[in-house]
Amino acid sequence: MYKRQQLGRAAHEWVLANIPKGARILEFGAGDGTKDRARMYDVTAIEHNEAYLTDEYTCIFAPIVENEESLLRDEKGWYDATALEFLKMQTFDLLIIDGPPGEIGRNGILAHPWVLKSSSSILIDDTHRGAEQYLAQAVLDRMDDANLIILSEESEWGTRETTIISEVNK
Repeated sequence: MYKRQQLGRAAHEWVLANIPKGARILEFGAGDGTKDRARMYDVTAIEHNEAYLTDEYTCIFAPIVENEESLLRDEKGWYDATALEFLKMQTFDLLIIDGPPGEIGRNGILAHPWVLKSSSSILIDDTHRGAEQYLAQAVLDRMDDANLIILSEESEWGTRETTIISEVNK
């Protein structure tokens, strides 16, 4: 069963300290923390699990589909980009990559570089896992001018501690 997760405390505090109130945030993956951020920010979340769709903020359903980048990394897929076409001309103050869950894969975003270019600040969660480490490096390699925030999390007994291990300005 898919367990709803959220960014850890340190990540939430980083957002509060670095992103001005009312800013536009695009999140891949929706969770309890998304609700909290939506109280202070203009949040658009992309979610594949219909059980987590909400009207508390803009939440877009995008099913998981195979794509070339996902297959190269031996992942199941990524969000159906046709459901995200309306985002192509939009910009955001922060892009959060915290979904889909690791067992599905996140590297499929690389097949859609326009998504990465929608914000100059990109926060990637769960970089303690190899797939997300690869994603972080690939984003750095592809972005001309990006502020990349890399998060590594320790999880034990249902609690999560977040450490910002790198904040890179290219």
